[in-house]
Amino acid sequence: MAATHTIFGRQYPTSYDAIVVGAGIGGLFCANLLAKGGMKVLLLEKHSVLGGFCSGFRRKGFLFDAATHFYPLLGNPTTLSGRLLKDLQVETEWIKMDPVDQFHIPGMKTFTVPAEFGPYIERLKEWFPDEAANVDAYFQELKRAHMYGLLYYFRGVANDQMEKFEKHTIASKLDEHFKDARLKTILMGDAPHWGSSPNKTSYVFDAMLRLSYFLGNYYPKGSSQQFANDLGTALERQGGKVIKCVGVEKILVDGDKCAGVRVATASKRAPEYFDFKAPVVVSNADAIHTYRDLLGEENGGGWMTDHLKSLKTSYPCFLMHIGVQGMDPDKLAHSEGYYWKKCDPSDIIPNVFKIFVPTRFDPNIAPPGCQIIITQRPSPHMAGDNIDWAAHKADLQAKTLARVRDEHPDIDDHIVTISSATAMTSQRFTGNWQGGMLGWEMSPDQLGPSRLPIYTPIDNLYLTGHWTQPGGGITPVIVSAQRVAKAILTGHEEDARELSGYYFRFNRPSQSPVETAQSADILSNEFSRSN
Repeated sequence: MAATHTIFGRQYPTSYDAIVVGAGIGGLFCANLLAKGGMKVLLLEKHSVLGGFCSGFRRKGFLFDAATHFYPLLGNPTTLSGRLLKDLQVETEWIKMDPVDQFHIPGMKTFTVPAEFGPYIERLKEWFPDEAANVDAYFQELKRAHMYGLLYYFRGVANDQMEKFEKHTIASKLDEHFKDARLKTILMGDAPHWGSSPNKTSYVFDAMLRLSYFLGNYYPKGSSQQFANDLGTALERQGGKVIKCVGVEKILVDGDKCAGVRVATASKRAPEYFDFKAPVVVSNADAIHTYRDLLGEENGGGWMTDHLKSLKTSYPCFLMHIGVQGMDPDKLAHSEGYYWKKCDPSDIIPNVFKIFVPTRFDPNIAPPGCQIIITQRPSPHMAGDNIDWAAHKADLQAKTLARVRDEHPDIDDHIVTISSATAMTSQRFTGNWQGGMLGWEMSPDQLGPSRLPIYTPIDNLYLTGHWTQPGGGITPVIVSAQRVAKAILTGHEEDARELSGYYFRFNRPSQSPVETAQSADILSNEFSRSN
């Protein structure tokens, strides 16, 4: 009889083909793909729910999305992402979001983004007739950047056109094409969802996903938590095992190869410790946590941790979750979208915030006659900052609620429940370094071969999620999961170790200038053929 561990009253085999650490979207997709490929998979999650930033929580009958509010492509069965869900038999129902978004800019009417690309372009030219020719030229170039970006960042195919685009930010490209500050603000109106300012965020990375919105932007029926649960159910249907409230303490290494993990239960009772064996481990955990804590200095995690700490993290997000009763649904719908105090891309923290009303798409996530309002804004403080967090939370909540009152002066008469989440909240529940919402900042110098590869110096230890290539956001994270699953299932380990070796040699501080230059050239070439 196979050996088992008894955890929370249930028995689990002690050995697997692959163990996935962390049940964020990257971990959930990767575990499903490995199970579909015939592997015996264990998925471990420290939190009591699956999903990471794509999870939810309940307050007084309201089901709130913890962070993520929309999902490009997944409800469209003609897209690669939509077909992937069908192949994995993930049963989530999707509600198309139309309009895609709204932008509230000083001195203008609300600009509504239609769900169809053609009407969107016509609306831009109708509102800004003097810039009509520039609109056409900008989107012609954006389509090229979109195509070459997909080839480069998602497929690993080098192309000469990328040299024209890859160093640009969203703001620098807009400045090339347009004069009207209001038009530029509309075209970068939702850029803060990348977790950095438009003058720091990659133009190409934004272009890749901006055009995908017109293939469908969706909300999952039953909230983000339902989507995460459906991914977990699909994994179990394929024979995979899922254990929640169990945190990984160590990745076990034998020589230079993965051997499994050591876990500890995370509940109100004293922790219990267990070892699970597997020749393959995939970490969907925070990258610094993976190297510093799970691998440790004894397995090469020391200098790598120092390197990772030198990289720029995306902003944390300050979220406010409000359950209301008896408000006018039409007024709530009109108030949705991004609010800009001024047309300035350089400092989004005091300048921009967003209102989202998920009950417009699924009324059943709130009690009858009630609605949900979620506000989102970049946070001025990282989780590691030494501040009075209680005072910071109260101050930001008061300021954000004051901005909501500008749109809904009587909101205080309708509030049933209200709560807020800071960078510390994000770090506590997701483990993300400094509470960053999308891993490393999506700046031009932190993408492509400059972003962590999915491979590590340890044989058969892989990374998936927004800390690794290609980057942050739902679609890039799914791509990272697909890359990891493909590497494991096809066994292309020699190329994998070679690529990761170049990355680590390139970033090791003791390297000479000549070695650094040589590694940079090799790394760029290897990245372009890694898939």
